[in-house]
Amino acid sequence: MTIHRNLRRALDVAYERVRRDAASPIAFNGNYGLCLGIIMGGQACNGLTDEEAARERAHLAMLVALHDMQTGGRGSPSAV
Repeated sequence: MTIHRNLRRALDVAYERVRRDAASPIAFNGNYGLCLGIIMGGQACNGLTDEEAARERAHLAMLVALHDMQTGGRGSPSAV
């Protein structure tokens, strides 16, 4: 199974928002939550396999790590 096209598009848009709004901790955390919600919802509705969901969570974790490096960890969801 591969990720449904609409789910992939929603995730890509959400990831772009995470990258774009990284300077604002509130926006970053909101966009992080959006990404995580899409991943969890997609998995719950069988739109993502467990393996695909794990890959998407790893991608999101990488974006958080990059954000932490750029901001010194201010406002990071990993600290929440």
